[in-house]
This record gives sequence, structure tokens and C-alpha cells, in this order.
Amino acid sequence: MWVGKKLAAPGSFGVLGYTAAGSCAGRTYLYGSVAVAYVQGSSKPAKIVCCITTVLLIFFYMFHKNVFVIDDRQHQKGQYMPSPKQYGGALGLQLRGRLGNQMFQYASILGLASMMKFERVIIEGGHELRDTFKFENDRVEFGKVPAYWKVVKSTQSGMFDETLTQLNNNSELQIEAFLESWKYFQMIESTVKKDFTFKSTVMSNAQKLLNATIVKQAINISFTNVTYVGVHVRRGDFLNVAAVQKGLMVAPMEYILKAMRIMHILYGPDIIFIICSDDIPWVKKAISDQGHISDYTYVFMENNPPNVDLAVLSLCNQTIATTGTFSWWAAWLAGGTTIFYKHQARQGSEYRQKFNYDDFFYPHWILLE
Repeated sequence: MWVGKKLAAPGSFGVLGYTAAGSCAGRTYLYGSVAVAYVQGSSKPAKIVCCITTVLLIFFYMFHKNVFVIDDRQHQKGQYMPSPKQYGGALGLQLRGRLGNQMFQYASILGLASMMKFERVIIEGGHELRDTFKFENDRVEFGKVPAYWKVVKSTQSGMFDETLTQLNNNSELQIEAFLESWKYFQMIESTVKKDFTFKSTVMSNAQKLLNATIVKQAINISFTNVTYVGVHVRRGDFLNVAAVQKGLMVAPMEYILKAMRIMHILYGPDIIFIICSDDIPWVKKAISDQGHISDYTYVFMENNPPNVDLAVLSLCNQTIATTGTFSWWAAWLAGGTTIFYKHQARQGSEYRQKFNYDDFFYPHWILLE
């Protein structure tokens, strides 16, 4: 006896609503809120019709419940793709800050995805980043992070936040953090270096600048084995009142001169210092005030966009870095010997509390007062 809708008579089939419940002498197939039944003794054509109806209802139910998910990009290619939950979840990130900050966020979110086996990464924003590098990583999609994704926050800027490595990889999560630590992407460094391949126009401009420097210096010097040392001096917004109150610092000229002397000791006199800065007038004056370094050979890179300066610094053999993430990436891309100013934030300040220098400074870099 059915409680609910009346069963169809023998020799026919019925589609029962979600209120159907109980048992009968026939068979009943339940799919979510849909029930299909045919009565024993039904004619063969009726049974065939019932089976066809059942199959159609199953397909309708599964499609309605999003069992089949079509990815727009794959759909354009005529391919189907499993839903994120079946395929490993996704991480998203809205890029913040300028070029150096964005590079950390990109590399670190990719490292987290690899570490926890998230299948997809969605990066929102970052026009400066995309104007600089080629980005041919199929795992990464530049687009808008869906608003309904759960937000996971971390306030630890220059340190490794281990809680971000313990996320459910069947989820769709938006990470809100600066992620300024090499430890997030140490396992995929080769991938990061490939992704941070400069666009041909950016690298071409950088090479022209460096080649012009080589020609210019060749007229005046007779170096036989030139070593190019990139020097990045960050000042600019780090001197704003708000930044100073939070604890941001700039490296003093004394540090830069000390680092230049060390490079001379390590690599001999045949050095050309390639100097980039967001405050070239200050650097020029500070160096001109130091008469005892007149024997040094140095060239100022002026009036270039930040991404070209970064490309120039990446072409150097060694690096002298001051403060900030731009300096960090210039040194990392160049490789070689790096001397870094060890005080990235004022002791006891709000910003210093967000830093763990072991997590921020790359291993084997020389930290100098």
C-alpha cells in the first residue's frame, strides 16, 4: 500500500512525487526527490518506457544537483571538467601592494597550492605583475575570485604562517595575506623562476640599458673581468609619516658604502655598480659627499619603470639590497652573492612584530648592519 500518490494500475507505469513512501508489490526507484515505479505485470512496452523515463530523470537530477560542472574555458574547447571538489579544490588571492609585494603573493599562493594539492589558483588584479612577466602556467588563472569563497586571513607579513598549510584542499578559499616568506614556495622554486620570466619588451629594454653602460664604461676603463653588482636603494614611501610610525626603515648610506667595500674585497677592483632607486637624487648626493669612493665605478639607472629596473638588476652578477620586497626579488632573481641590510623594521615597532627574519631573508645571504 502506498502512502501518498496512488500507484499506477498494472500494465502501466507511474512517476511518484517526493511525498511517496511505503512499499508495493512492484519496484520503486528513488532519486532525491523523484520516485519512479512500475507495477509487476506491466506490459513490455510499458516497462521500456518506464526505463527510459528513469534514465532521463536520473540525468535531470544529477545535472540539477551540479554533479556535472562545465568549466567555461574547457567548454570552449569542447571538453568537460570535474567540479573543483572532485578535482582538488581551489585557492584564490586578490593581489595587494606594488610589484615586489605582488611577486611574493603570487609565488607563495602557488607554493601553498602545490604543498596542499589544491588543483586551481585564481589571481585577481596585479596589472603591474602581468605587465612584467610572461606567465605561462596552466594551473593559474587571472580573473575575479568568486565572492562566495571563504576568506582565510593572516596578519603575519614577513613570516611563515604554518596555519595556512593546514587547509582543506576540497574547499574553495580566498587567502588574504602578504605572504612575504620564501618558505611558502621553497619546494617549487624552479616553477617560480619560470613564471617570473620577463616579457621580451621588458628584458629587451633592460639589456639595451646594460649594453649602453658597458660601452660607455669601456671608453674610460680597462677591466678584463667585469663584475656587475646591482645596488637597489629603497626610500620613497618608506619615509612617509605613517610608514615611519609603523616601523618601516630605510638603509643609511653608511651601510651601502660598507657593502660596496665588501664586494670589492670579494671580487676585486673590476666592479661596476649598477644603481637603481626610487630616489636617485638622494643617492647621487650621498655618494658625491663621499670623496673616498671616487675610485669606484658606478652607473645610475634613471627614469625607468620599476619592472625595467628589476630586469636590469636581475642581469647583474651580485646584489646589494636595502629594504623592502623589491630589493628582495632583485637579489633572488640575480642569484650570486647578496648583501642585505639586516634591519627591515624598527625594533619594538608594529611592523617588526610581523617579521621573522629567518623566514624573510633567503638562506646564505649576508646580513649587514
